[in-house]
Amino acid sequence: MLTRAIAVGLLLGALLAGCGSSRDASEGQTTGTATVAEPTCAPLANGTAALGEGHPSKTMLLTALTTGREPCADRVTFDFRADLAETPGYRVEYRPAAQAQTEDGSGRHIAIDGTAFLVVRLEPAATADLSGEELEFTYTGPRRLPGDGTRYVREVVKTGDFESVLTWTIGLSEKRPFEVVTSDSPPRLTIEVG
Repeated sequence: MLTRAIAVGLLLGALLAGCGSSRDASEGQTTGTATVAEPTCAPLANGTAALGEGHPSKTMLLTALTTGREPCADRVTFDFRADLAETPGYRVEYRPAAQAQTEDGSGRHIAIDGTAFLVVRLEPAATADLSGEELEFTYTGPRRLPGDGTRYVREVVKTGDFESVLTWTIGLSEKRPFEVVTSDSPPRLTIEVG
């Protein structure tokens, strides 16, 4: 009777061991379950400033500003009116909080969420067309955009729009590498922070 109990115990032990999760040693994955591979991300440029070499022949008119998150980086994208198919002139650089949170012209302090600040200077650029008889606003979006769903971007705030110089400050959770990607068709400037 005792040998039968031992045999049943060994059989149950073997069956229970077979019900557990097994790993495929060649792939390092749990057998029978789907795994999602993490994307392979190339490192971004590790500079502290980026300067656009082009200088548009006319003032670039901002039409949209968006924030978003891709698998490898947060993105802040500036779209311009398509009638001028040129690359925007720009300077993007980290600046101390006191400088980054100061409104152009007035010198007024503007609180921006974040601990590191990328200042985006677009020139010549504006949010309104002054060429006609009446002022036409080409950008009617908010002056402040939260970084909803982004990893590092906390907030993007307009800090200047004066004499064809348009300035926005990107508040980040921490200082991160970034790259600037431009396009002239459609006219666009994208800052990737990773």
